[in-house]
Amino acid sequence: MLYGQGRLLGPDLSGSNRKNLDYLLENAIDPSATVGADFRTVVIAMEDGRVLNGVVSQMNERTLTLQSAQEAITIDRQEIEAMKTSQVSLMPEGQLQKLTDEETRDLVAYLMSSVQAPLPPE
Repeated sequence: MLYGQGRLLGPDLSGSNRKNLDYLLENAIDPSATVGADFRTVVIAMEDGRVLNGVVSQMNERTLTLQSAQEAITIDRQEIEAMKTSQVSLMPEGQLQKLTDEETRDLVAYLMSSVQAPLPPE
């Protein structure tokens, strides 16, 4: 999430250390290097055989809400067979490799900026 746009699958970038180029590059190049406890991927094996993964966004005594890249799923905790926290980030490795040099520069400039760029119409 940045400037209130997007989904909270990772830290809100609006207040992070975005002016620090080393910080940005480390997180973009090796997203699993430092994953905050609140944003670690959880892999859940369900009693019905399903395997789910995502970030736990809410949890109480009875239910757990798992946020994946596609959706939020609320699960009855009694239906969970096993749950394991991973050290791997939901952000895939190699994201910058898919970009041209110009696209990489544009992305870094956008992330380091202090104002939201105009968004395309929905």
